[in-house]
Amino acid sequence: MEKWGFHGRGFFSLLSFGGFLVLSITGIVLFIMPPGRIAYWTDWRFLGLTKDHWGSIHICSGVVFIVAGILHTFYYNWKPLINYIVKKISGRRLRAELAISSIIILFVIVGAIYGIPPLGPFLDFNEYVKSSWVISKEYEPPFGHAEDLSLKVFAKKMNIDLDKAVAELKSRGIAFESDRETLEEIAKRNKTSAMRLYAMIKKYEQQTQIVKGQTYTPEMIEEQFAGMGLGRKTLEDMCAAIEVDVTQAKEKLAKQNISVKEDEALKKAADRHGITALDIMKIILVKDFSLPTK
Repeated sequence: MEKWGFHGRGFFSLLSFGGFLVLSITGIVLFIMPPGRIAYWTDWRFLGLTKDHWGSIHICSGVVFIVAGILHTFYYNWKPLINYIVKKISGRRLRAELAISSIIILFVIVGAIYGIPPLGPFLDFNEYVKSSWVISKEYEPPFGHAEDLSLKVFAKKMNIDLDKAVAELKSRGIAFESDRETLEEIAKRNKTSAMRLYAMIKKYEQQTQIVKGQTYTPEMIEEQFAGMGLGRKTLEDMCAAIEVDVTQAKEKLAKQNISVKEDEALKKAADRHGITALDIMKIILVKDFSLPTK
């Protein structure tokens, strides 16, 4: 390349550096951005770019960095690199370094999977940073990917009168052609978020009622509560919503060797025991319900 006046070594070096720089910036943004359910629900943006934009930039810049690094190494440094490594290892100068670096890399992989300190606490800190975006309950969607549902389906799922919801949105200047449009599509058209649309029609929502003394079946629990974001509620919040004493709920769970702290998210507790948040609800509300044996 150099014989045509184009400095390939410099080009690939600059391209690698550019890819690395963008990759680093997007990596930091991805580290601090809210979880997907929050980002999509609130139409989160940073420097005018959405979560998907930042993710796409991160992936593409990573490809540029990898390809540029491979080509730079292959065309200009392959032989010197191989000769250097072989010479040093054969001369016992890099054996300790190779062993230590390999151990570190292996530790990072295993530590990330099993949460071994200090990687476990670091990942927990990452979750803390992401969750800090939720400054009020409105920032949490009622269930995952709620913005992907059509207005009609969302209203049905949330037990909202569709006609009143449509009238309310239109009275507030929200334009849409059909109730079959998703909340995300309506939000984008009106330069708002699914969260704000829900806030406008939430007053028409009829809460699912738990009738005291009623006999529930596992099927009834799934029908009423599946997809309602139970996993993000704490045991205390859930018991308050269904009007069940927390102590009694914990006793029922304990009989099946399920321990849940009052301020612990149901999903976290459920994952620890290899069950679901719905299973916890079934244990509390369904008489004589037992988890299937594994």
